[in-house]
Amino acid sequence: MELRIFQIIVPLMALLFIGDLIISYRKSKVSVFELLLGLGFWVSAMVFALFPDFISTGIAQLFGIKDNVNAIIFFCIGLLFFFQFKQYFLIRKQEKALTILMRKIALQEHQIKEGE
Repeated sequence: MELRIFQIIVPLMALLFIGDLIISYRKSKVSVFELLLGLGFWVSAMVFALFPDFISTGIAQLFGIKDNVNAIIFFCIGLLFFFQFKQYFLIRKQEKALTILMRKIALQEHQIKEGE
């Protein structure tokens, strides 16, 4: 197996990001969920960089696609759509929470003004 330049750079960068993630967790800047999600992402990036042909061939066979590159592209597009929908629903949830909070504040201000 010939070692390509990205197979050296990506794991080194991933290790740096993992270290930064762990430091952020210790300083309570990220939650356990964010830590695990970040670790999962960077470890998978390292594994994919070290064994690109094996993983891309496996994904191609899993989805029944003949070409490794097309399989990776379709897989990544699917992940992007998934994360886009998750982000959309998170924003909707925050908007609803903000609306409820603003209504409570408005009611409290109205009660204070009536009391004066």
